[in-house]
Amino acid sequence: MTISATAPDQPAPTETSRFVRWAIALFFVTIFIPGSFYLAGVRMTPYRFFLLVMAIPMALRFRADPLMRVGLVDVLMLLATGWRALALLANHGMGEIFNAGSTFMELFCAYLFGRVYLRGPADFRFFFVCFLVTLAAFLPFALVELLASKELLRQIFGLVLEQQATTMRSQDFRLGMMRVQLSFDHAVLFGTFCTMAFANVYYVFRDRFPLNLAFMGFVGLMCLTALSSSSILVMGLQVALMGYAAAFRWLPYRWAVLGATALFLWYGFEIVFSKSIVDFIVQDLVFSTVGAETRVEQVVYGLKEIRRHPFFGVGLNDIRLPFWHGGVIDNFWLATTIRYGIPSLLFIVLAFVAQFLIVGAAKDLDETETRYRLGYMITFATTMLIIGAMSIWGIALVFVMAYVGAGGWFYDRRPDLSGLRLHERTTLRAQRLGGDRAA
Repeated sequence: MTISATAPDQPAPTETSRFVRWAIALFFVTIFIPGSFYLAGVRMTPYRFFLLVMAIPMALRFRADPLMRVGLVDVLMLLATGWRALALLANHGMGEIFNAGSTFMELFCAYLFGRVYLRGPADFRFFFVCFLVTLAAFLPFALVELLASKELLRQIFGLVLEQQATTMRSQDFRLGMMRVQLSFDHAVLFGTFCTMAFANVYYVFRDRFPLNLAFMGFVGLMCLTALSSSSILVMGLQVALMGYAAAFRWLPYRWAVLGATALFLWYGFEIVFSKSIVDFIVQDLVFSTVGAETRVEQVVYGLKEIRRHPFFGVGLNDIRLPFWHGGVIDNFWLATTIRYGIPSLLFIVLAFVAQFLIVGAAKDLDETETRYRLGYMITFATTMLIIGAMSIWGIALVFVMAYVGAGGWFYDRRPDLSGLRLHERTTLRAQRLGGDRAA
């Protein structure tokens, strides 16, 4: 990742617009609320309903912004989410057309939300202010769930919204405490959600030192309530990457050096200890070795299923796994391929890799923006790793999609228009088009 200290031609606005503030805040409100309802026979969650309502305003905002152009990542994300919908129709026919359509709209609109409403450093900072406020609102409910084994948040919203069955929660204990999941579908999803703020709050609020360390500690505490070894490992990896970035900030091409070193250590570890790093993690680092070994076995059986259904996957049909696996694939990349086919995996992997590389190569960032990018990139990389050891769905997947889109402002720049209203952007775009014609 190349870092440039060159200042942009025009300074970014110090405040984000009121409309954008409301949009980002409401997005986090829908994350906080568990439950669902039915609209015209289609199951709706608060976040799905919000994204569907915002679809037209987001499309108009994208069109009105003179800096936003349809790029490679946009096309790949459209293909990745569109192929999911197509795979559902191929496997189940028109009976799943509403589900296919709402799934496509939910995931692509989540990406578009981050792409359209986070258009500069002010928006990016406000996004994580809302993230911290959401975690603070979660805190009392998390403590009740962790210590008293009561899903108070779901009980409250269960008065007006339908809640998912939680009959298996009686088995979801570690260290004598219930794993916290709150509005998420599983505790590991809540832990993943928390890890996406961990490194970011350190860099976004570093100008408020040592408050940023307090924010980071609070996020870490909330993550620990999920009692998820994968989330803890990701936080540890983020700390290691942050330490590396600080210790070797003077080193040119330090991330390329780190990548080469990691490959050397990976193979060196196998030679010295006669076991792979994966085996070491499975046998020595996780809470449940049975669960970790099951993940390894799932790859073997999952590859067989992919060979049987390579193009459109199995859709919502049962996956052929041994009875002791319970039909669940704890690997997002593998689960995507099994359910929706190899093209779906290729599109989303290419989209994520392209976004990572394009953001990393972005130029003309000032010191603050470079710092924000570092937090974004560390979180992006570690999130891509963690979802290789778990499946994500529901609000967790929606949030990951929004986070991917939220990096677009690093390369869609000059001037930064995050402080302008929609009609002001439209006027600027018309002026620019008029100037182009005159030229």
